Amino acid sequence: MTRAIRDILAECMRRERYGLIRPLWSDLAGVDDAAAEEVRRRADHLMRILSDAGVQLVQTGEPAPVAAPTSPTIVANQVYAQPDTMREVRVEERGFSIVAVKAGQSTIEQAFTLNDVIVNAGLVLTGDPAAKAIKDLGKQLAAAVEIYRLNAAGMGGGK
Repeated sequence: MTRAIRDILAECMRRERYGLIRPLWSDLAGVDDAAAEEVRRRADHLMRILSDAGVQLVQTGEPAPVAAPTSPTIVANQVYAQPDTMREVRVEERGFSIVAVKAGQSTIEQAFTLNDVIVNAGLVLTGDPAAKAIKDLGKQLAAAVEIYRLNAAGMGGGK
């Protein structure tokens, strides 16, 4: 069964924004058509913008191989009230890191694996007082959310 490009693009846009969430697109499109149609309208708009730039989406029928990342940076955000500082989540050989980049100088704030995050999240969920002693745990948990949202969990060496 061939799906419309607008539907495929809408599903991809939803996944890019929220990660792989429930209801899955196939379930959403059949249950909450209003919510699915809202994302389809955004997809239509993006296709018009692409078309204005001379880009057309063409369905080939077969998924392309997953492209290799071109950068170790998964996500980068401006640090609040520090216009010259960015905070990046990066893939490392043995996991992931949170890096502050100020005036072109990178400083690793912390390095972790997803196993570390799972253990630390368990401490938080169980109310273990040890969680309060983990420096910048909130940053680590926020970084893990971005790693999963952007489907980058498999990129870290020390998963």
